[in-house]
Amino acid sequence: MTRVAVLCGGFGTRLGALTRDVPKPMIEVGGRPYLEHVLDSFARRSLKEFVLLTGYKAEVIEEHFGDGSRFGWRVAYSRETEPLGTGGAIREARALLGPCFILTFGDVLRRFDYDRFVYQHAGNCLAVYPRQTIGNAAVEAGLVTRFDKRAPELPYLDAGFSVMHTSTIDLLPQSGACSFEEIVYAELARRGELEGEIVDLDFCDIGTPEELAKTRAILEKP
Repeated sequence: MTRVAVLCGGFGTRLGALTRDVPKPMIEVGGRPYLEHVLDSFARRSLKEFVLLTGYKAEVIEEHFGDGSRFGWRVAYSRETEPLGTGGAIREARALLGPCFILTFGDVLRRFDYDRFVYQHAGNCLAVYPRQTIGNAAVEAGLVTRFDKRAPELPYLDAGFSVMHTSTIDLLPQSGACSFEEIVYAELARRGELEGEIVDLDFCDIGTPEELAKTRAILEKP
């Protein structure tokens, strides 16, 4: 079964005091930690094996989810001892990921047919949506032809999830902090080896106080 790697080790500094005692994905929304909503969105699509890439306040996440059995899931952890960026975090978790994995973020929630996404894309695939203000990707004929976070004029923005062969980790430097997106997505796009699926804008985020308020309004409807 394809495992879901969830990046949830950031400091959440934009949320101020809300992340003083808990990591950002563990902020309560609708009576439970936001990360629980995120994992449940995958479990509902029969993807119930998770690798949580933790860092800041990792013990809060680990104590809540344990091995996942009380939710009917399987949960493993890869904990950073120092900030390594998205690339370093994924590189350190390699032994837990299996031959391919879904990569996503602990602060992004989307109700999506992730199972279909995995089965339909035999290669590496990045989900994108049409940019609203800035972009970082170009897509032509189902392939990402360019990925560049420093090119905001590009027509699409990554949607916060992808399916990746674990061998792509070989593209990263062997040590130190690095960005998975800036290295791996960019290189796969240059090689013509990154599929692109265009998705809609229907998702929740808690990266800023404003986004958190919008997400609460959606998930806490009576």
